[in-house]
Amino acid sequence: MEPYELELLPLDTPDDDPRWAAYLDLFAMVFLEGRASDDGLAAFRRHRRADGATLGMVTTEGPGLEGRQVVAGLAWAPIRVNAGGNVVPVMAINTVAVRPTHRRRGLMRLMMDHHLRRARAEGFALAALSASEATIYGRFGFGVATRHVDWEIDTRRFAIRPDVAVAPGSLELVNPPLDENIFEHLSTTHQLAHRGAFSPLGMHLAKADGTWDFDEQGPSRKLRYLLHFDASGVPDGFAEFKHGGFESKQSESPAPTAILSVCSPSPEIDRALWQGLASFDLVEKLTYGSAVPDDPLPGSLVDPWAIKQNVIRDSIWVRILDLERAVADRGFDSDGQVVIKVADSMGFCEGTWCITVREGRGEAARTSLSPAVELGVDSLARLWFGDVTAAQLARSGIIHGSPDSVQALSRLFATAFGPVNLNDF
Repeated sequence: MEPYELELLPLDTPDDDPRWAAYLDLFAMVFLEGRASDDGLAAFRRHRRADGATLGMVTTEGPGLEGRQVVAGLAWAPIRVNAGGNVVPVMAINTVAVRPTHRRRGLMRLMMDHHLRRARAEGFALAALSASEATIYGRFGFGVATRHVDWEIDTRRFAIRPDVAVAPGSLELVNPPLDENIFEHLSTTHQLAHRGAFSPLGMHLAKADGTWDFDEQGPSRKLRYLLHFDASGVPDGFAEFKHGGFESKQSESPAPTAILSVCSPSPEIDRALWQGLASFDLVEKLTYGSAVPDDPLPGSLVDPWAIKQNVIRDSIWVRILDLERAVADRGFDSDGQVVIKVADSMGFCEGTWCITVREGRGEAARTSLSPAVELGVDSLARLWFGDVTAAQLARSGIIHGSPDSVQALSRLFATAFGPVNLNDF
């Protein structure tokens, strides 16, 4: 890999070290964004230190570069995810980039191989990321595990059916910062209630307390909260939103109000929050980017077409690093046993495995038995949080086995509800 070197940017690097700006500018350059301001750079350092992040990079020298420069980077941090059985640590990769002038030289593979193996050695059974391109991460064993749907809600047509329960209590508008204890408590109760829910990173916490907004590149002036309180006055859910204002100074039509998250442990509380959001004066349309394909809200309305469901898009991709530990941590809704052969070019999960589930708890063990189903580790990741079934993937041609065997795998990994996650990274 000469003249390239794999390095780390230590979190205790002094603030005035130029490597901070060079590291952050790599991602701005690759994703066609403007260079960070001093405040933006300070926020980046603050968030990454709070996360306990690992800032991996590849550096090189050469024509056009002033000394040794960063040309590729991979940043990750330890967070937690509801795997169904337990809330477990996960390696959250939240930025990966290679300068266009240094692509196709193996730098992405160098970084991925090094950091995934490091995470496995540190005890992580799962890695996760948000992908900017669909063709890159499958070859590293990642598969789409959660998805989001973009909604447009016509508030003039929004009405919950009279036979549908809405959580009792009251609503109140709150400016940021949302009390840290309330945010942490409600985020935790949401995560415990939803398979596939990831805990927040430092950037999510900064957004929640209003100290940093990526769109405004500073403290948020538009963010608001709608808090729901139960009948005894205890907060049990919140929604984050930004009022749209008006399209222009001359326009009499209000712009859509952007709903950033609706966070609670139950559909009843969610409905109370949505009912409040749809009742604001001067608001004709709400937009929401964190709905999930099986979200129950449209079915709760008198007019389900009040919600226009637009693009379904990938949210989080997952990579299994340790199949034995991952199966032990995953919750299962059905008992059974199936023998699978997993193809994994990186070797983490390669081989034939017998997966046995008793009373909702799973065990994976290597076996010499003949496999009933064959699949890639990226396809296995797609089953992990119950977003799709093995039978669906078999119809796509990426899971192979007899119809009965594929159905057995589908039943074993099927979940009553799909994953719900509010924190992309």
